[in-house]
Amino acid sequence: MTRTDSRRFVRGHGTVTVTTRKGRKVRVRHIRPTDAPLLIDMFHRLSPETRRFRFFTSIPDLPEDILWREVRRYTEFNERRQAALIAVVREDRQDRAVGVVRLVVEKADPDIAEVAIVLRDDYQREGLGTAMFDLLIQLALVRGIKRLRAVSLAENEGVQRLIQHAGFRVASQTSHGETTQIMYLEEQDGEQHGPGSTAACESLTSG
Repeated sequence: MTRTDSRRFVRGHGTVTVTTRKGRKVRVRHIRPTDAPLLIDMFHRLSPETRRFRFFTSIPDLPEDILWREVRRYTEFNERRQAALIAVVREDRQDRAVGVVRLVVEKADPDIAEVAIVLRDDYQREGLGTAMFDLLIQLALVRGIKRLRAVSLAENEGVQRLIQHAGFRVASQTSHGETTQIMYLEEQDGEQHGPGSTAACESLTSG
């Protein structure tokens, strides 16, 4: 992905194609209100453990009306305060979502945003999460966000490693079964990392 493509993408345009470690092609783009059915399909395909890691409880299959209401909160939002990326693949002649990352800027402090990520089980441990989180960091940098906060279950070592290895200083604290990590997007000496500084293990091409 060229620098021009990167700038266009982080401003909400275009699609990035990620090649996972298994050689699978995944399209990553900004989420749209029309993606609600894709998120519902992905939710139904998440294992109980993945649901618990993401939502902090083993959420069963919800009634469709409640599920649609919750999903719309993830696809219809104030773009000045939130951002979300969706990873899409082609399966059985239709698009399916296999991952989502999002950030929500704090009302009280626009320098801080909370981040979250979820991947469908069969696309975990392929480097897709690293690539998507790298793109989310680039979005945060363009928006002038200085710190990212991630809260996970203390046993969710996968997410914690993802944040620790993203290339920025991280402070962590664990209490009552939850780990809070603060990622500092500015170096202590004031030098800021540029977009794309985190190491994604996949090849990225604009599409």
